[in-house]
Amino acid sequence: MDIIREGTLNLSQETQHFIIYYTEVDKTCIDKVSEVLENNYNRITVNLNQQIDEKLSIEIHSELNQLHRALGLINAPNWIRGGIGVGKIVIASPLNPPPRSEFNNVVNTAVHEFVHIIVNKINGDTPRWLNEGIACYEAKDNNEEWIRETVENGLVNNIVPTLNELDTGEDFETFFKRDGYQYSYTIVESIIKEFGYDKLCDLIKSPKSFVDIFEKTELQFQKNWIEFIKKNYLLT
Repeated sequence: MDIIREGTLNLSQETQHFIIYYTEVDKTCIDKVSEVLENNYNRITVNLNQQIDEKLSIEIHSELNQLHRALGLINAPNWIRGGIGVGKIVIASPLNPPPRSEFNNVVNTAVHEFVHIIVNKINGDTPRWLNEGIACYEAKDNNEEWIRETVENGLVNNIVPTLNELDTGEDFETFFKRDGYQYSYTIVESIIKEFGYDKLCDLIKSPKSFVDIFEKTELQFQKNWIEFIKKNYLLT
């Protein structure tokens, strides 16, 4: 069936794996969005061992209220840069980024949402920290210094959240308030660097199988992650 386009997205650009819908005001950023999406497609699908059968639709909305409507969110926080709609990826305009975001953050958000689609195709019921962590790590859509400062502060003040605290389900606002994007990035980073992508893919398929996959209980896995961020994020 036809996907309803919010607003007047009357222009489109088709690439090998994506169809991008936009308006004239965003014309100058479309080549960059296309380039970043295509440059990351093969790497991500190989890393996660999952392909997409059809071209994905990307909508770019120049105004935040249009973005929120396209995502079906009422009174959405203004920090949201994108999300997944019905049969499509929806992002803000890189030329008009939400508060606390910049051009490249928003461009890479298209990759972030693409990763969500890949992960959800493997397993539609993954913990939020795992799903968001993979998307953040693969897309690199957040500033590294923001992640480092958050994690270092959590370690110094002994306020690093547990995996359970970061599994907020559909409640993305609580996830954000618990610094979930920053911490989840480092959890996935620790898995990839210490165990590899094969183990990460196993965890996506079976998110509770810590012992079978890592030979560690969930608590031991969490302690291992804490040691990883102490080593890599705590300045001495």
